[in-house]
Amino acid sequence: MAARGCFHSALAYGRQLAGSSTDCVRHSVVVPTTNTQNRLLLKRSLSPRESSIRGMASGPVADARIANGLTVLQRTSKYEEAIVALNSLQSNAETIRKSLANRNEARKQNIPQMINFLHRVGLSLDAVDNLSVIHITGTKGKGSTCAFAESILRHYGYKTGFFSSPHLIEARERIRINGSPVDRDTFSSCFWEVYEKLLKTKEQNEGIMPHYFSFLTTMAFHIFVLEKVDVVLLEVGIGGQYDSTNVVRRPVVCGISSLDLDHTNLLGSTLEEIAWHKAGIFKAGITGITVPQTDLALDVILKRSQEIGCPLYVAEPLTAEDLMAYKLTLGIAGDRQVYNAGLAVHLCQVWLNSRNPGLGGQIYHLKNQPQVTSISSIPRLNKHQLTREMITGLSQCSWPGRNQTVRKPGVTYYLDGAHTTDSMQQCVRWFLQAADTEKEVVGGKVYRSLVFNMTGDRPVSTLLEYLKGCGFNSAAFCPNILSTTASENIPDQMNLTVEQNTMLKTSARNRMTWDDLMRPDSLPSAASNAAQCISANFPCISTALKWATLNRDMSFSSIAAADSRNKDDSKLRADESPDHVQVLVTGSLHLVGGVLELIYPNFNDAQ
Repeated sequence: MAARGCFHSALAYGRQLAGSSTDCVRHSVVVPTTNTQNRLLLKRSLSPRESSIRGMASGPVADARIANGLTVLQRTSKYEEAIVALNSLQSNAETIRKSLANRNEARKQNIPQMINFLHRVGLSLDAVDNLSVIHITGTKGKGSTCAFAESILRHYGYKTGFFSSPHLIEARERIRINGSPVDRDTFSSCFWEVYEKLLKTKEQNEGIMPHYFSFLTTMAFHIFVLEKVDVVLLEVGIGGQYDSTNVVRRPVVCGISSLDLDHTNLLGSTLEEIAWHKAGIFKAGITGITVPQTDLALDVILKRSQEIGCPLYVAEPLTAEDLMAYKLTLGIAGDRQVYNAGLAVHLCQVWLNSRNPGLGGQIYHLKNQPQVTSISSIPRLNKHQLTREMITGLSQCSWPGRNQTVRKPGVTYYLDGAHTTDSMQQCVRWFLQAADTEKEVVGGKVYRSLVFNMTGDRPVSTLLEYLKGCGFNSAAFCPNILSTTASENIPDQMNLTVEQNTMLKTSARNRMTWDDLMRPDSLPSAASNAAQCISANFPCISTALKWATLNRDMSFSSIAAADSRNKDDSKLRADESPDHVQVLVTGSLHLVGGVLELIYPNFNDAQ
């Protein structure tokens, strides 16, 4: 595997305790050890770049804190060097707990700090505004909407930039040019250019360095300016009002995809509170378009748009008649994608007409909005006149990790990062339709497995409830840790924001909740195989996947074999010999990314 193959020094899921977010960045690489091993700190000579950085920093560059059984080891490639430094900008779990206690005041500093970071790397707000931005937020579907819009505009011949989060396998996926992740050399060279400028100016700016997401946002703008892209698809990270991407003052158009309860510790526990944050990306005089929302959420969005001075429209989804008339099959599977595609079409029409009136097909006179007095009087955009470029862009769009199917001999993987109740319901509908169709084609005995993890602050039962009727023969639970074998992990998937013990405990609780839901008296009558479903908890993704696939996939067998020598509490099963295995991986995009890294070597290079 590309990233793992060149990264012979062990680097993994373990933790580098980087101190507070304003500490200088350390360059040590942290990997896990067992509790019985000695904790070693292996120091090395500094590269010329690191030597120059050391002279600017307030502490030794090679410093690291060793805790919870972690070891610092040497690293290799330039790209991974950049990712290790990037990872040190993650806030550790303790820092996050403290910041949540003061989140209301702290988050108000995000935009002023972003302006500061941009100026320190030589970017003015005018330069950012000149990027011609389509700004998109939402809870579900904002990434898919961006992907559809990017594909449409690319097929019109425009050079596109696309900033998204989170990444699945490699951090470079977050910054795309013309639909493809920036290459490793471009990422690493731009990373160090931005990083060193920020580090040089750190002491003059109260010792402040950006957090992980703010840094990547700054770096994305830097790359888009260098690449002279025609348009930027800018996906909000969390919320909108205080998100780092909201530093953009004059986007061409703003969009809101479907809303749901997510990140409630940051955004609030009701849809109305979440809608307030999302509508914070609206700008005076700039068109705002939302998909249909609940009345309560839409009322908040309308009031905020009027307070800000943003003309608001509701984009209706593509209809079955639209799809049939244009002989269109959307490139992203799932029955909710018609909403994201409809929103993307109208966002692109506004953008295209800002460049050349009439270019985007039907043009709505968005600036001549009638008086809106209630949510029922918000103008609806329900006519979809699709151009050839739009049809091609929608049909050829790809957005990995969302309703994605990967077929291999003897096993099919169904991958979807659903992590809200609505998205899980959609995931189950997609999975059952696709898996049942495949089952008819395959014939014979089909074995069905679940691989699941969920992080965040919602009750896991709200997601697992929808999965118990899928007829799984087995259910594997694991944290978002690729491997317990340190050398098999890649730095891009290191997560410092959650402690390892917390991840393991969460996985164990997820399994216990599943077992409770699978009691005979809790099962739906339609779940014919549910009574035979067995569950197991695993320390990492590779062992969970080996167990769930009945060891059918040899692409990661050596990794799983090494991991199997570590402790797990999997149950021994009677020999199974089905004709085909179906595996649904869901609950977390980070879990989906780890699975893709194992089953699809060099995935990003194939895009």
